[in-house]
Amino acid sequence: MAALLDLVRKLIDYGKELAATLHQRAADNPYFAPFNFGTNDLALVLARINRGLQRAAALEERLLRGVARARPDHRGRPERQRAPATAAPRCRPRPLRPAAPDADPSLVRMPTVEQIAAEVRRRPIGAVIADICRDLRILPSHPLWRDIQNAINKHGGSYVRLLKDLLRRNYQLAAELVAPHDPPCASLPSPAPSCTGPP
Repeated sequence: MAALLDLVRKLIDYGKELAATLHQRAADNPYFAPFNFGTNDLALVLARINRGLQRAAALEERLLRGVARARPDHRGRPERQRAPATAAPRCRPRPLRPAAPDADPSLVRMPTVEQIAAEVRRRPIGAVIADICRDLRILPSHPLWRDIQNAINKHGGSYVRLLKDLLRRNYQLAAELVAPHDPPCASLPSPAPSCTGPP
């Protein structure tokens, strides 16, 4: 459990760093956002990163509760062992602001913090980690990939499905980036007639 908790915290650190440096990375490399997130809409990209961070924070909280229950001094205490309401809240990613009426539909569909927490509580841990990777667009080249693969496989997720999703998204993106440069067939010059002389 300690290794799993450590992985989740590393994912949180990565997501925070990604959100903090996104504008600079997009400015340095105009293909960074489209290649990793499939869009140049930085508001949508940040919303997805924020969703990944919220999932990771909820998963961290779930794992910490599991560790507390596993302690020898726990001995089947009632579940109602929570901090008082006056205690300072844990540092968590900020929830998304309500979308304006003319906002991007993709942003409007983003779940609330409460919905994310409920989803994380009922789904397998490996499936949640896979979704965090989708939100943060973590690719197989990432240093944490081997640990992520092991955690997904060990805790009820589908590593193969995650890999297929990433490959399909990147192939679609590559096709979209290449297609505009391909001349349409209609514009290709017709071959010159061969000079065969009079009939």
